[in-house]
Amino acid sequence: MPEDLEFQMFVLDEHADELLAKGKDVLKLTIGVSELPTPQPVLDRIFDVLGDPDFVRRVYPEGLPELREAIAAHYNKKYGADVTKDNLIVSTGTSPIFRNLFQLVAGEGREILLPRPYYALYVYCATLAGATIKFYDIDPVSMRVDMDSFRKNFSPERTALVVVNSPGNPLGNIVNPDELREMYDIVDRQAYFLNDEIYNNCMFYEDFRSPLDLLPEYNEITIVTNSFSKGFRMYTKRVGFAILPLELQANLRVMQQHTLLCTDPCYQYGMIAALDDDESPVELAGIYKGRAEYTTQQLLKTGCEPVAAEGGFYAVLRCKGWNHDHGFDSSKELAHDILKKAHVAVVPGTDFGIPHDLRLAFCNARYDEGIDRLRSYFSSEV
Repeated sequence: MPEDLEFQMFVLDEHADELLAKGKDVLKLTIGVSELPTPQPVLDRIFDVLGDPDFVRRVYPEGLPELREAIAAHYNKKYGADVTKDNLIVSTGTSPIFRNLFQLVAGEGREILLPRPYYALYVYCATLAGATIKFYDIDPVSMRVDMDSFRKNFSPERTALVVVNSPGNPLGNIVNPDELREMYDIVDRQAYFLNDEIYNNCMFYEDFRSPLDLLPEYNEITIVTNSFSKGFRMYTKRVGFAILPLELQANLRVMQQHTLLCTDPCYQYGMIAALDDDESPVELAGIYKGRAEYTTQQLLKTGCEPVAAEGGFYAVLRCKGWNHDHGFDSSKELAHDILKKAHVAVVPGTDFGIPHDLRLAFCNARYDEGIDRLRSYFSSEV
């Protein structure tokens, strides 16, 4: 496997675990796994069927019918969609869905247009599919889509898929309705849009608007992916889903019949209870909003400037000047130095197309203490 594709998030997380095993007090701000507990109604529903020998044998490659019905009803009610369970596919998180979709709609000679900064999975899946990768930029200061870069890198003849991630990982930016419509109008039905909405229930300052509601006239090219890993706090349960046009759903169903077989039916059954729980995501979003604001307040003018997140699980620190002044070639070296000296594990921006920056996950009960340690580090107090 090419070394430059290794996910540095896991590399730094494992190095932090090694130090923890040696008794060091390391704070991990690496993986977006919420520290908040799984809501009790979800656990109760899972436990109700774990001992049922008939239920645990239920195999539906495209997902339990009752969960697909519940997701459709949830999106129709909460986000103004107009979908049925036949538009739904369930998998072990959204990562396999991305892999399968990229291979299904793109390949050699086709292009996939990604946001930059990007989630590392997008680049990896596009590489596996043999597609050419193009980028449109998100301005880290204004948090707006650079429409000039979008127009420049979209090709009506070659672009097969456009990825939108809002709230974004790593920036925490929100693609607003006007931007989304302009992007769809530029593409003019010449490619699919994949809208990664995994953080849509972790908005800090406004309500989420889905393209399924904003742009119903484009439903035939709109794909939405989401998961129970983030705002619903169930990262390791690995239940994600996609809402797709019928022809894509049918193709993914066949792919999963051969390559996935099934997602755990007990966990799927528990997710139905999660969809009825509005309070847990609201609680999480409030906590993470506070941590985002604390990051901005404490790290301004430290040399690694924070980007004020508008939603999601992460803060970004812009460290190009710091790296230059301190002799670091990239944020990879900086992240290792921070771990060594401050005992805080962060993720290099090399994973996200921002090689001089850092990403911090809000998912630690001692997060603010981690920020205080980083402030001391950047103030040369460690």
